[in-house]
Amino acid sequence: MNQQLRTCTGWTAITSLLILTTGCSAPKSVPESSQSSNAASPSASDRSSSSTALKPAIPPSPKSTHSIGEAVAIKEQNLDLQFTVNGTREHPGKGVIKPNRGHKWVLVDMTIANKGKEPKTLSVVSFQMIDSNNNPYEVALLAGALEEVESPTGEISPGEQRRGEVTFEVPENTENLTLLFKPNSSQCEASTTAPQPSESLNCQPIAIKLNR
Repeated sequence: MNQQLRTCTGWTAITSLLILTTGCSAPKSVPESSQSSNAASPSASDRSSSSTALKPAIPPSPKSTHSIGEAVAIKEQNLDLQFTVNGTREHPGKGVIKPNRGHKWVLVDMTIANKGKEPKTLSVVSFQMIDSNNNPYEVALLAGALEEVESPTGEISPGEQRRGEVTFEVPENTENLTLLFKPNSSQCEASTTAPQPSESLNCQPIAIKLNR
């Protein structure tokens, strides 16, 4: 009888201790993996802005398209140029200076002559490339480190001309490329944020079809 009483008393003590321990336990916390995932995941607006920043802006559609070898006269109030695309070639790169995997470098050989009375300065932002689906591609700045590639950009004095190549990186299977030349690119960009945009400024790109 005493043995049964001691056993019953022992089980009662253990049961009471378990109930007390459960009641005093800390509240359930959110798993650390869930917290880390929420903290690392950007909001929808952040993802949207980051993606937009990496994509080149889609250019306005050109009014007309020219061909390789055609001397295009660009005569406006603020400039007088003659622009000619002489040809294109591909470059595999050299050493660590090469296009990303699955892409190729397309070099556009061009001549820019200043027929005006004022010097004209051009930069790489004056050039862009699009494919048949109107996907835009910017200048591959890394290719400018190649010794055999000379850029046509810079200041062109009146009566002088510059010849050189501008490089673009496009997917390997991309065809039907068109070069866009925007001689007023800097002024057009500034005009969009000006209180009174200039109506006389021509921001339409010159389009040159690169496939013969």
